[in-house]
Amino acid sequence: MNLTEWARVQGVNPHRAYRWFREGTLPVPARRVGPRTILVNIDANSSPSVTGGVGRYARVSSHDQKADLERRTARLSAWAVKAAHRVVRIESEIASGMNGGRANAKRLL
Repeated sequence: MNLTEWARVQGVNPHRAYRWFREGTLPVPARRVGPRTILVNIDANSSPSVTGGVGRYARVSSHDQKADLERRTARLSAWAVKAAHRVVRIESEIASGMNGGRANAKRLL
């Protein structure tokens, strides 16, 4: 599967997925097959319908902290790879901590 397709299925921005690939923190195996083509290994670890894995969730409270959100998500990716966890879903959002209406967190649960 193409990296961009994988990112969209996982709910991740394709640019962020490419950055993870470059940094070596992509939670699934991937390889470059051409100058502009990166293929992600499709197996049980990358399917969103798999049960028995971990879901990652990161949140910040304002748009000013968008860079913090990307760092948190990357740190969670690095942790999952290092701990050899199977990542089944990735969610992140910008939402207030004062109200409980966090759609992405509810979707993950």
